Amino acid sequence: MSARKIYLEPNYKLHVGYHIQELMPYPPQGFEFVVNQGTSDGLFKWISKNALSYKLATELYRFAPVVLRKSQIGHFITKPPKGSELTFSLNHLIFRDEPWIIEMDAPWDPIGPSVSQFKKYKKVMERSFSSDLCKKILCFDDFSRKTLLSLIDCSRFEQKIDILPRAVHKKQFVKKSDGQKIKLFFLGSANLSGEFEMRGGKEVLEAFPIITNKYHNLELVIRSDVSAEIRERYRNCLEMKNVRLVDTVLPFAELEQIYQSADIFLFPGHYDNWLCLLEAMSYELPIVATDIYGTSERIENGKNGFLITVSERVPYFDDGIPFLNMTPKFQEAIRKVDSKTVAELVDKTGILIENKAKREAMGKAGRWEIEHGKFSIENRNQVLTKVFNEALTKKCS
Repeated sequence: MSARKIYLEPNYKLHVGYHIQELMPYPPQGFEFVVNQGTSDGLFKWISKNALSYKLATELYRFAPVVLRKSQIGHFITKPPKGSELTFSLNHLIFRDEPWIIEMDAPWDPIGPSVSQFKKYKKVMERSFSSDLCKKILCFDDFSRKTLLSLIDCSRFEQKIDILPRAVHKKQFVKKSDGQKIKLFFLGSANLSGEFEMRGGKEVLEAFPIITNKYHNLELVIRSDVSAEIRERYRNCLEMKNVRLVDTVLPFAELEQIYQSADIFLFPGHYDNWLCLLEAMSYELPIVATDIYGTSERIENGKNGFLITVSERVPYFDDGIPFLNMTPKFQEAIRKVDSKTVAELVDKTGILIENKAKREAMGKAGRWEIEHGKFSIENRNQVLTKVFNEALTKKCS
């Protein structure tokens, strides 16, 4: 019996790290993900690699519901591949006459990252989600689900809202260590330019010289693009002998070597990068991350890592709406590093440096969740199987 085809429709492009590497190759049994040719939007790819154009896009989002408009245009120009039975939308609404489900990262995704635009057009979301053609609304954690329920009127479709946990496959690797140095690892984005600050890179650069003054067997590896301004500001740290900066995107084999030889993963970021954290867990790394949004659903404080308190200076919510990182006031706020955040990063990292048994136990606890727990491919696919079967049954009834 041939697999039933599920059409995976991105808003702009499929995420290389998750959709292409972790979702499409591992569909639930009896199903197959299919995509249209040319799912990568050329303009979006250019924007994501160009910091200046990214700022221009920020301004555009303020004045128009860009994502919503693109979805409405898709009603006329996009068609599912032949033989597909259900559309699996990634972060946008479907206006075509067909059954669909949606997976959402943030409640504003189907409109665009603007408070004013979200408030103006959220009723379009409510109408679309209330449609009989919309079979399921999938949030990737409980924080996202509760936020969605708090921001729009879900009374007509609350029963459709469910949690689809993200997952990564269990990496097959041999842990490497020279036995002399403890390696700290900070990873920037391979997709978007200018994310060093968003991911807490400056906090790492301020914390590391303090940590080095206390411990003398350390190495810091940074894989990220870093702006000329930050390079100059933190030149003393970046030029330290035990700091290695890799500012180009590495082939996977080289990146994996860094993961395998690392001891602690640092992510004191200003948003919840679930994929970054799950990948580090898969490589058996204890994590020090900011306790923001749904991060505590992935990093259990004291079990597979440590959580540090978010800065009170940064507006992580705007009128109850989270992760509007494109707003000027947010960007301005993260330019200044909070000394309290740095102090806590130093403290929690120091605990792991001093206690080898603790960091190894935490690494194994994280790895278990990837192999057998809630972030395993098997657990995710159990949810997807139920969702797909229910949607297709309702379609046929």
